[in-house]
Amino acid sequence: MTDIASLSKNKIIFFAITGVVLLGIIVGIGMLGSATPTTKNKAPKELTVWVVGDESVGFSDIITGFKARYPDYATMEVKVTKFGNYADYEKTLLTVLGDGNSPDIFVVNGTDSWLLESKILAIPATIINPDEFSKNFNKVFDNLLIENKEKDASGKEKTIAWIKGVPLGYQAMGIFYNWKLIKTVPHLWAEIGRNTRGSVDTMVTTDTQALPDVPDYADIMLWLDGRYIPGASDILSLFFLQNNISSYGNFTEAGADKAINSYFVFSGNTPLSASIHIQSIMKDLNLTTVDIFVRGKIGMVIGFPSLLREIEYAIKRAGTENVLSALNLRTSEIPQISLNPRDAVNLGEYNYFALSKLSKNPQAGYSFLAYLATGEAEEKYLQSFPMYLPAQRLQEEMKFSEAISKDYERVKYRSFMNSDTDLQIFGKGLKNEYDTYFSQILWNIQKDPKSILSSAIKYIDCNKKHLIDGTSFDEECKIE
Repeated sequence: MTDIASLSKNKIIFFAITGVVLLGIIVGIGMLGSATPTTKNKAPKELTVWVVGDESVGFSDIITGFKARYPDYATMEVKVTKFGNYADYEKTLLTVLGDGNSPDIFVVNGTDSWLLESKILAIPATIINPDEFSKNFNKVFDNLLIENKEKDASGKEKTIAWIKGVPLGYQAMGIFYNWKLIKTVPHLWAEIGRNTRGSVDTMVTTDTQALPDVPDYADIMLWLDGRYIPGASDILSLFFLQNNISSYGNFTEAGADKAINSYFVFSGNTPLSASIHIQSIMKDLNLTTVDIFVRGKIGMVIGFPSLLREIEYAIKRAGTENVLSALNLRTSEIPQISLNPRDAVNLGEYNYFALSKLSKNPQAGYSFLAYLATGEAEEKYLQSFPMYLPAQRLQEEMKFSEAISKDYERVKYRSFMNSDTDLQIFGKGLKNEYDTYFSQILWNIQKDPKSILSSAIKYIDCNKKHLIDGTSFDEECKIE
């Protein structure tokens, strides 16, 4: 009995000691776990996105689709902030970037790409495959691809491909015309005014009685003050491209003089009396070429698909003076300076979404950009913003025969989407400064082209020093 009691006592002591040791191990493991940070990624509370022009509410379906595809971010708020114009946007964005702060994702204009390239995180191939991007997206976006030569561990050189950002749409130039006045838009600029009115070949004259058959409207008006022509600087950019000038840096070349001369003198052989009368009305009533267009005094206007909004506003302003019906509002491809199909060029413009280097939520940002690169996201975007042309080739095929607006069945996407025309981006240097300069200077036909172009280079380069290099602040950037 004594031996059994002694054995039981020893077992109790053994188990008690063992229990204490096990408890210590468990507590130690618990303390170790609490001191080691978790490796699981947690969704941030907020992802901020800045856009220009597009209404923020138009992104609600995209945000819903993103969260459905990436449920880890279901509770994250995607906050979209809209800026009304690029001038305010550029100024604010450069300011916050300079202060070491920025939204997670912001849009970059294709002509300003170099300006913000050092401020963004390129998208690696593990997120969006560059080959797939090149295959799926319109050729105009090829300049969003980046290729760097790097050496691997063995010293062998290899090519690493990245993407700057994701576009959801673009714009290209076309012609809006009044079919009641002009039956067919010519393929060449030089033909406008000769073939647009059937058998009537117009002449420049101040005597309207001498030419009773000449209508009292202008075929097209390009040479006016930029205040009177929506998108004047972009129309001029088109002329630069069609004269083989791809960037403001090429303004010293002969083709630049030719382009700006074309802009100044082009009148579509409009009777001088009609031109003077139309200009007088515009200046007296502070109207634009679009206002005059819907009143039947101009046969055609140039612009991106979004010019349709301006036409709708002008129709409302005109009231009972509007003579442009939905039946007669039509679109056509942009004219060229040559019939050689190899020389056919059109102006394109786009914004793309990029991830900021200062983003505190890069993984969420990459996921959001990956979703934007899907056909699903682009379809939602185009439903909210139908004035844009589709960035992806699959969407192009679907949109080609459609009308841009259900209210104007003859305003077609295809007028802006000719696959046989080389769509190019014009290098403005600084978009806002380029647009500001030419919008203010184009009225001054007394200045010679060389003077206008050299002043443009000087003005843009001056602003580049201030905004980008942070130098030469004692130099005043003036429009001369």
